[in-house]
Amino acid sequence: MAEAHGDRELEFQKLGRRTFLLLGVQGAGLALLGGWYYNLQVVNGQRHRLKADDNRVAVRLTEPMRGRILDRDGQILATNKKSFEVFLDPSLIQNGSETIAKLTDILNLSGEEQIRLRSALALAESGARPIMVRADVIWGQFARLEYLRNQIDGLVTSVGHYRSYPQGPQTAHLVGYVGRVSKRELEREDDETLQIPTAKIGKTGVERGFDKLMRGRHGLREIEVNSKGVELRELSVRPNIPGKDINLTIDVKLQTMAMELLGAEVGAICLMDAHQGDLLALASSPTFDPNAFVGGISQENWDALRENQQTPLVNKAVQGVYPPGSTFKTVVLAAALAEKLVRPDEEIFCPGHYDFAGNRFHCWARGGHGRVDGVTAIAQSCDVYFYHLGELLGIDRLARYAKQYGLGQRFDINLVETNGALLPTPQWKKRVLDKPWYPGETINMSIGQGRLLMTPLQMAVMTARIATGKPTLPRLTKSQPSMQNNLFIDDSGLQLVRQGMDMVVNNATGTAHASQLAPSFGKMLGKTGTVQVRRITAAERRQGIRKNDELPWKLRDHAMFVAIAGPAGKELAMSVVIEHGGSGSNDAAPKAKSMMEFALVHLGLQA
Repeated sequence: MAEAHGDRELEFQKLGRRTFLLLGVQGAGLALLGGWYYNLQVVNGQRHRLKADDNRVAVRLTEPMRGRILDRDGQILATNKKSFEVFLDPSLIQNGSETIAKLTDILNLSGEEQIRLRSALALAESGARPIMVRADVIWGQFARLEYLRNQIDGLVTSVGHYRSYPQGPQTAHLVGYVGRVSKRELEREDDETLQIPTAKIGKTGVERGFDKLMRGRHGLREIEVNSKGVELRELSVRPNIPGKDINLTIDVKLQTMAMELLGAEVGAICLMDAHQGDLLALASSPTFDPNAFVGGISQENWDALRENQQTPLVNKAVQGVYPPGSTFKTVVLAAALAEKLVRPDEEIFCPGHYDFAGNRFHCWARGGHGRVDGVTAIAQSCDVYFYHLGELLGIDRLARYAKQYGLGQRFDINLVETNGALLPTPQWKKRVLDKPWYPGETINMSIGQGRLLMTPLQMAVMTARIATGKPTLPRLTKSQPSMQNNLFIDDSGLQLVRQGMDMVVNNATGTAHASQLAPSFGKMLGKTGTVQVRRITAAERRQGIRKNDELPWKLRDHAMFVAIAGPAGKELAMSVVIEHGGSGSNDAAPKAKSMMEFALVHLGLQA
């Protein structure tokens, strides 16, 4: 018996691909090659019969090739590879359990796959689409199925294409992934192309945002088939139309470097051309392998991703929302200078606290900074100086200027995951929470705390607008606009803001002095931010906990840094956010330094 089985396997192996495909053309295999068929009764309301009563004319939809996704230099981020696919046609199956048992013997179907098939067959209605068994069958198994095709009821095979992501986890959140078309998606989309059983639809990222462009348009083949659905001859053909390629502004080498710098950290790095708005890197960590989703991810792996407290499925670059902390002080100073509420050289005394409306707001430097002007306040991140500016501005003016720098805006870069975050105002609070706005909230917001939230993408855009004084918009493809012409930025105070950011990195008293670039790269301007998640409690202090990094990971401070570097007219803007990462100075700024130096060399922008 074993010897006979071995001879049979040898016979399968001798079936060369060329011979096999020729047999398929002659009718022995490859039923439904390239697409699903409809009876013409379904297509145009008429049943056409040939001379033989059990023959009929059918129309097959042929699946178009999905467009590729490429980086700015033509590097492939998503493409298509040939696949051998297996389906079951419920209308041709007499004994579902027997059919599944035969397929299990050949394909080694898992228990989960068998349960899924039994359920799908039990729920299949008359005229239902063929049910996907497996989309990536290896050649030897595929050949064996064809050899035994007459012994397996309802077997449908196809040579198609599956989606492949050569960069894998490095571009997973950005590129996204495709998956099988759900019932809801079929109902929502008025497109026959999605009726093809092998059809895939973009689920996340660029794959979803540009899905209709990449999808293409199905073709039609009018054929004669016998009573078992096997093709006898081709009658007419309407070619399909391939989908369009999508060329991104992303540079895959910069994207890879950003991901390497994030490593095991939870967070994001956004790098963009401050003038044109081109997004050069949009990195989010932790990540996942999008290739695992193409044929259908297992429930176990899906649950592991969903339940991970570090949320690997979330694109933190555009979805993650965080209080911007001291990085927002740049906007507050720009607003106060534009409104002429303070003079450029005006000094304010910082004793380490600020008293307002019966409340005391503390500076991070409990001993105070002494007398500081705007530039020094940025360099040393003096909270008291910005509490004072917040009081002078008031919430309405502060919110108006914040909007000029991109806060509260959901940027249209064709990523559905993009979050507008939150720019809180009295009107918002009344509408959403039915509560009044308290003046102390403005004081808190002036140092980037409270209800104010930003995404790393918004932080990068804010920084780009500080660098240029222009209303730059981020773009993921060059077909998108790079400037929002109806937005006005009053840049009268930006020179002083940039001076302060210069001192943050390049002055010995600056909060990120340790992260200045090597002399050959020119200067990097920056602003640190450390966002408190929760104070250490008295009970924790009694337990000996004194430092933030001694708390559980989820309770530690967020680390942030925004940066500008590059020659005049070609500046790059960047944001780095490390969730529960410690401090902007010690944890985010060093990554920005490494990223900026690599980018300047790679793009030929060294000083």
